[in-house]
Formats: sequence, structure tokens, C-alpha cells
Amino acid sequence: MAKKVGIVILGDEVLKAETRESNIAFMLPLLNEWGAEVALCAILPDDVPTVVRHLRLYLAEVDLLILTGGIGPTPDDITREAVSTVAGMPLVVHPEAKACLEAYYGDRRSESRMVMARVPQGAVLIPNTISAAPGFLVARMAVFPGIPRLVREMFGWLKPFVEGRREGRVTLYSQAPESAYAGIMQETITGFQGVRIGSYPLLEGGYKVRIVFRSLDVKRAVASADVFTEKMRAEGMEITHRTEEGGTDEES
Repeated sequence: MAKKVGIVILGDEVLKAETRESNIAFMLPLLNEWGAEVALCAILPDDVPTVVRHLRLYLAEVDLLILTGGIGPTPDDITREAVSTVAGMPLVVHPEAKACLEAYYGDRRSESRMVMARVPQGAVLIPNTISAAPGFLVARMAVFPGIPRLVREMFGWLKPFVEGRREGRVTLYSQAPESAYAGIMQETITGFQGVRIGSYPLLEGGYKVRIVFRSLDVKRAVASADVFTEKMRAEGMEITHRTEEGGTDEES
């Protein structure tokens, strides 16, 4: 079970702005909802040595790496080769993947399409009910296609492999400049260990700021936001809006 997760997007087309990346924006809310701590997001090129080097580094930082892209049938699809190298397992034809692809393509079956049946030995298949070509899970790496529609369809399969607790979150909004409450923010951080506080300016519709208090202990997040609000008001600054989101009480 994975508590700390990393996301890796693969593809020259993303780095060269030929394809707009949207999978991260889809995955992050779900992973946070499931209670995972997302520790990193990266975009890597279609180069096996580069991908291998980075995957090894990232695996030292997280429990699970989620990869999207690069598992199609063409020579630029290098993800399965890189993952095979990192896992230390040879690529083999998975009989179930082969059967799914044969059933899907029928008379249109070709040698290049059957490449998508090759996965690192020992990998568990991630089902693809749309186009049959599966993803796979091996050596703490979950590999998905890069096509957003497929990611959206397949991603829920991963939920049982992720565990954790959702953080409680309190969000305050104000029109005060950040520099005016920087000292108050530092005092609150010092006084409430275990609560992470972030300040984010918003320029749409006029200047305002969003101050977010995050903690696994929901009551502590609320208490820190209360103290912050009191200190702001004592200095003549107002909180214009407040929202609260509770986390989970126990690990899922």
C-alpha cells in the first residue's frame, strides 16, 4: 500500500508543447481524495537512459510512481523498456494482454500492435476496457497510457493500492497584502507544529489572497486558522470568507 506517490508524464510531445498535458490535473484531486501524499510531479522525454535515471531517483522518494504515456506500438514509445530496466525484469508477452489485443483487433491484428502485449515479467495488468491495450503495475510503478480518456477510464483501478488520511483544510480569504501578515503567518506556523500554512495571491476579479491551513488533525487546522484570524483582526485586517474541509478520521 502506498502513502507517498509520485507522478511522471512521459513524452517529447508534452515537453515541446505539441500536446497539452491534462492528466496531472485529473489525477491530483483523486489522489488527494484517496489520502495519498503526492510528493512529486515530473515530465520526462522519450529517452530511455534519462527516464531510467530519473525513475530510480524518484523511487527512492516515494512508495509508488504513476507513469502515463509511452506504451503504444511505435518506436518512440519507450516507457515499457525503461520500466523493465528499472524493475530488473525482462519484457515478455503477457498471455492475457495478448488475448485481449487479438480479440480487439481481430483481422486488423499486426506485429506492431502486439508489441502492446509485452510487459515486464511479473507485472500485473491494468485493464483497459476502451482500446484493450493494458497498463501494468510492477516494482512500485503503475504505468498508464498517455491518452487522457484512457487514463480517466483506467485510473480508478489503482485506488486499492493507495492508502492514507485526507488532510483537514481551512481556507481564509482576505484583501490584505501578503507582506502585512507575513509575521503573523510565521507566528502561527511556530505555534502550531504539524499544521502547514500556505499563502497564495489571486489576481482574478481584483487582488485578494487565499491562506490555507492543512493538517491531518482537523481540529488543529481549525484552531490555527482561528488564531491567525484573531491576529489579523487585531492588526486591522479582515478575513472576507472562510471555508472548511474535514479530512478522514482513520486510514482508508
